[in-house]
Amino acid sequence: MTSPSFVDAYRSAAQDIPRPVAVLGCTRGSSRYAITVDSFMDVSYDPPTMAVSVYSGSRMAEQLEGAEVCALSILSAQQKGVAQWLGEPGQPVRGLLEPLDTTAAPSGAPLITEAAAWFDLAITDRVPVATHTIITATVTAVGARPGTPPLVHWADAYHRPSPR
Repeated sequence: MTSPSFVDAYRSAAQDIPRPVAVLGCTRGSSRYAITVDSFMDVSYDPPTMAVSVYSGSRMAEQLEGAEVCALSILSAQQKGVAQWLGEPGQPVRGLLEPLDTTAAPSGAPLITEAAAWFDLAITDRVPVATHTIITATVTAVGARPGTPPLVHWADAYHRPSPR
C-alpha cells in the first residue's frame, strides 16, 4: 500500500499539469448521462482512437459498462459552469443534463452545445487500472469550432487560456 503522504505529494504534483476539460456523455435506453473529465487523450490518428479515464466507483462508470458508444465534448473557456455542474460530487445520475444546452452526436450520445470540439466514440475496450477504468474508443465522427479556446484545469482550478 502506498503511504498517504506519497499519495498527497503525487496529487499535488499532478495538479500542476494543465489539462483540457471535457464532458463524457452516453445514453442507456432513453436516459442520458454525463460527467466532467480531464484525463483523456488521443491515442492514434490512424485509425483515429481516443482513451478516457473514469473513476471505477462512479455512477458514470456504471452507465458506461453497458454502453457501446459515448461522446466527448471538449469544453470552451466560457463553459466553466458546465464543468462544475457535471463534476460536482453527489449529483443525481438522472436528469443531470436537463438544465444544459445539448445536442446529439451522430451515435445519439449527448454532446454539450458550443463546445470547442467534440468526438463521437465507439467503445472498443475497457481496461481496469488502479481505481479507474480506461475506456478506449474509435472516433467515428468529429466536430470543432476553430479558434475557440478550451477550458483548462490547472492547480486544482479551472482557467481560460491567455489569447495568443
